[in-house]
Amino acid sequence: MRRNLACFAVCGLLAIASAGCTGGNSTGHHKPEHARTASVVGRPQTANLVMARGHATAQYVITAPDPARYVFDVAVTARASTDVAVKIRTWYGAVFPSILISSHQSDACRLKGSRDVCLEHFPVLPAQRAGAWTVIATKRSGPATTVRITITFAKP
Repeated sequence: MRRNLACFAVCGLLAIASAGCTGGNSTGHHKPEHARTASVVGRPQTANLVMARGHATAQYVITAPDPARYVFDVAVTARASTDVAVKIRTWYGAVFPSILISSHQSDACRLKGSRDVCLEHFPVLPAQRAGAWTVIATKRSGPATTVRITITFAKP
């Protein structure tokens, strides 16, 4: 009896803890809270994404301040022999598929030594919301590589 009671207590605590950790709420909808999204303005959010040989995808999460109030730049550095595309998926389901269509884009990228260095500028986006955005890099083929992505929000 004691063992069953102890097991019941431990399982109950684990269930409560996992609900708290997953951000669940009574409506079943997850809405991330980002109390200090404005604190990222002017501060680059950078990741070095390691990508395996062949077709590969890697991602990282940034914090976006109110896109209706801030512009943002996306800088991508990749090995020139690798073609990388970048998109962003927001916490509420919006997808920006053409953040960088190709790291070989002549209008956004320049060859510097053995690397493509790309820079894209984005205006305020009044229809979008602040919060966690997932930055996703994809390459279709080629050797293993590391892609550096930096996103910086600024006042217009």
